[in-house]
Amino acid sequence: MPSPNELWIKVPNPFWGVETVGFSVRCPNQSEAGALPDIPFFVEGDAQSMSLLDRRLRLFPQRERYVDCDGLGEAYSWTDPIRLTDEVIVMAFQDRSLQQLAPDPRRALLNRLSNQLVLLAFPFLRDCVRVGGLRLSSPISVKIGSDSVPEIDLSLPLGDIVDGNGSRALSEL
Repeated sequence: MPSPNELWIKVPNPFWGVETVGFSVRCPNQSEAGALPDIPFFVEGDAQSMSLLDRRLRLFPQRERYVDCDGLGEAYSWTDPIRLTDEVIVMAFQDRSLQQLAPDPRRALLNRLSNQLVLLAFPFLRDCVRVGGLRLSSPISVKIGSDSVPEIDLSLPLGDIVDGNGSRALSEL
């Protein structure tokens, strides 16, 4: 059972042309010291779309091949996706801000703050475009809430989340 202050984020149908796939994440309370815990993402949808998406999500743990991971706000990685059922895939966001080989304390702090303050749906959506080459819808609907605060429903233009958009529609893979 989630703790009362645990934040949840839901993003319904972010993929262009597909209304049956979405994802959610529960963000645990974070301590100020040490690395952030791995944060699971649950991606759900119809079996056919999830089969196609699974292939793109398998690229995420290798994101350094597609993205300059030395840039500010890029100190994170993804676990291998696991198919729980034909309709559910789980993977986790991993904070890497404190694991740099020759850390610059200022840069490590900025990366840590980025990983703590940026809405965790955004790195996932950015990597869907940058790593998976997937075309996303615009605007993106993001629902945020917890057991102790009412749900907030945001609608953001895709350009506020990621530069550009992917060229591959999930439905056409």
